Amino acid sequence: MTSPSKPSPLLTGTRRVILEYLLRTDANAVTLAENLDINISAIRGHLDVLEIAGLVSSSYEQARRGRPKRIYSLTKLAHSLFPIKTEQVFSALVGAIIRSFNVKTTNSLIRQVVASLWQQILPEKPSGSLQEQINIIVEALTSFGFYASFELVDDQYAIRIYNDVFQPALNIIPEEQATQFQQEFWKQLTRIIDGIQVRTVEMPEMMIHGFRVLIEERKE
Repeated sequence: MTSPSKPSPLLTGTRRVILEYLLRTDANAVTLAENLDINISAIRGHLDVLEIAGLVSSSYEQARRGRPKRIYSLTKLAHSLFPIKTEQVFSALVGAIIRSFNVKTTNSLIRQVVASLWQQILPEKPSGSLQEQINIIVEALTSFGFYASFELVDDQYAIRIYNDVFQPALNIIPEEQATQFQQEFWKQLTRIIDGIQVRTVEMPEMMIHGFRVLIEERKE
């Protein structure tokens, strides 16, 4: 999402005014020109730029008279550039859960959330050798946005995460619950792959080049 302090060039000047108008209602170029008091040629030029950028889409609507009108609408990408208060809602929700339930119930809820997330990341349990299963998991994590890789380190598999997609959310909840979530999330690997243990999770305070999750076969 674009930072309010550093707005995208496409969200400044006339183009911002156009996007703000389309946020309220779809419109054609003539309607935009009339309501924004901007030259029709300039409006069309800006709309072309915004459409190429993927911020507006257009479709034709049959008019009562004459040729069909080209109607412009905001895309999902454009909507994402406007302020979104997901963090505030999430923070308030987590706070309410912590205040309303005891530790045992809160941890149970965290486990349920983790299981649901893994179901999205990896709908089916992997099969094959340990390395093949880890490779499937790494590919699934990367597709989900984690940008993961793995290597063999002293008979252990080290899954490295370069982009922790959950970190923005974890930054706004109490540290104890954030730590519990992280531990539970990677512990879930022991339920996905039989016969392993997550030995350590190396997580630096400031994530520069990611962190590592070390996996080894369980010793009987």
